[in-house]
Amino acid sequence: MEETTATPKTPENETGATLESIHRLMQDAAETREKVGALRDQLKDVMEQNDEYRAIADEIKELTKKRAEAKRALQEDKDYQATAADLDDYRLKLRDVQDILSQHLVLYYNQTQQTKIVDQGGETRSVILSAKVGKAEA
Repeated sequence: MEETTATPKTPENETGATLESIHRLMQDAAETREKVGALRDQLKDVMEQNDEYRAIADEIKELTKKRAEAKRALQEDKDYQATAADLDDYRLKLRDVQDILSQHLVLYYNQTQQTKIVDQGGETRSVILSAKVGKAEA
């Protein structure tokens, strides 16, 4: 019986393989993004060649202008302004709370290595960790 000499699994080997996969997938994602853009342009060209589509698009442009005029008139209304300001405040608060919660969930995962958490109501919830590649640094 022949023995095969496999490369032992080491953190460095696994990290190298993972990094190689990441590079390959980043290249695949870039190529796919380019293809999506080209196909989107082709689709737009086909739609713009259709008379019915162009007519409806023109109607939508006119209605969009009318809607913008109506919105400008609404923005002068005191009740609208107060409600819009409240909405902005609560959106900002929600974003802040979600950011802080996210930081605490990552900390919880780092401390426990668990992807489940029991909420205050006794329900078990999944902790979803997400990562993506940012823009290239200069």
